Parts: sequence; C-alpha cells; structure tokens
Amino acid sequence: MRSIETQLEAMISMSKLGRYEIVRLTLKCIEAMKRNEEYSKFTQIELINKALKNVVTNTAIHEKNSKLHKKKTKGC
Repeated sequence: MRSIETQLEAMISMSKLGRYEIVRLTLKCIEAMKRNEEYSKFTQIELINKALKNVVTNTAIHEKNSKLHKKKTKGC
C-alpha cells in the first residue's frame, strides 16, 4: 500500500495540473465512476486511487479540454 501512495505522490508532483484542480477533477471522476456498474464493487479507497490515476495520467487530455472550453466561452 505504501508504494502506491509513493507512486501517486510522485505523479501528482510531476503533474502540470495544480493540486486543487487534481482534487476537483478526481471528485468528478469518482462521481462518474459510481454511476458505472463496472465500478460498483470497488471500495472507496480503490475508487479514489483509480480516479486519481486517471486524472493525473490524462493531464494532456484535460489541458486540451480546458483550452477548448476557454475558446468556446470567449466567443459568447
């Protein structure tokens, strides 16, 4: 369990996202996962670990979505 925490800490520290942004996206990811039957048997800790890994490893996708969102809101 300790090695997983160390890996997650390293991934978070290397991420281009800020810590608060990581938390916000992780919470959104957990809520989406809870609605998916595939994750219904996961414990809370497992959901958090999985969601956090998804958020941190998909940083490029989040950055791209963020840029697209900013472009859309500028045109309004």
